[in-house]
Amino acid sequence: MAVYRFRVTLEDNEEVYREIEIRSTQTYEDFHKSILESINFDNTHNASFFISDDMWRKGEEIVLKPTETPENSRRNAEVAKRLMSKCKMAALIDDPHQKFVYIYDYKAGWTFTIELVKILLDDANKRYPDCVKSVGEAPKQYKKTEAVVPVEDEDDFDDDEPQTDDEAYTVAASADDDIAELEGEEGEEELVEAEEEAEGGEEDEFGFSEFESGPEGGDDD
Repeated sequence: MAVYRFRVTLEDNEEVYREIEIRSTQTYEDFHKSILESINFDNTHNASFFISDDMWRKGEEIVLKPTETPENSRRNAEVAKRLMSKCKMAALIDDPHQKFVYIYDYKAGWTFTIELVKILLDDANKRYPDCVKSVGEAPKQYKKTEAVVPVEDEDDFDDDEPQTDDEAYTVAASADDDIAELEGEEGEEELVEAEEEAEGGEEDEFGFSEFESGPEGGDDD
């Protein structure tokens, strides 16, 4: 029984690749799972293999599960696509350097180029599929999202703070009136003091002002 060794390379970074061996009698679904396992991706999204030429132009598609959308429903009805679970590896290998394009998670668009690099004999002591070579660190499947700054609730504001421009104006005007009233009281006190000084100063406890002398007196002599 033949064993295929494929090199699976991240399309955007040729320095990241895995070499996976798989039996010719295993399915493309087995191959799909082994690719995800080799790069630590989860298996929760749809995927497709495309038979490719030397220029990496995509041809026939092999799908993990059929999808029906307004854009491809008519084409799917006309051309029945192969399912990975029903298609054995050997069924689509007709070139010693057979190539495929593999896409995982259509929304994210993770894309890999795949090339057959060697055909080996089956080793009864090995378990297939088997990742026999791993080069480069695989990217993170999910990118971190930026932290969202929480919006303060209007109820969090101090109840004493004015909530509208009209309320703010009213508070400011009231404060101005209070200041003016205080200044007016202080001005009246200063005026009274000035008048008392002009009249000769405040009277002491005997009824004399500070500018008046007491009754003339002298020695009884």
